[in-house]
Amino acid sequence: MTERQQLFLDQARSDFAVFEMLRTQPSLPSCHALHYLQMAPEMLGKARAWKHSSPATTHRALVGFLRGLSTNRHAQKHLGFGGQNENWRHMIRKSVPLAERIEDLAPALAGQGPNPEYPWPPEWPRTAPVNHDFEIWQDLQAGAGSHFIAFLRRLFAAAEAYL
Repeated sequence: MTERQQLFLDQARSDFAVFEMLRTQPSLPSCHALHYLQMAPEMLGKARAWKHSSPATTHRALVGFLRGLSTNRHAQKHLGFGGQNENWRHMIRKSVPLAERIEDLAPALAGQGPNPEYPWPPEWPRTAPVNHDFEIWQDLQAGAGSHFIAFLRRLFAAAEAYL
């Protein structure tokens, strides 16, 4: 792993730890946890991108990262999928829609809509993130969403093995 990869991985892990801490605090608005959830896997994707060159300055790093993992046998093995290629590809495929929604939480990508950082719409704000019930937050609490969070947890834990 390069020095730059390590820097991004360190930040990604810290952001994910804050997300994990915030998500267990039901008295706090979900926007705070979602902010860190949006940033953490973006930094992980950028850590991967630093392996060969500097990453683009975009918030769209997670989906490309996941798609790149679909053919990464080393990651597959270290994340507990061994020779189960179809299970591995299925895990990646079913993760992409949630990953896209998480990327879209970045204010630069949210456009006129909800984001966990700034009131919107940008030109005449009428809604603050702390007062908004984010649909994605509900989706992350059970089913595919909770499996996705568990998958991210495993990605962060084993990152040195596949970055």
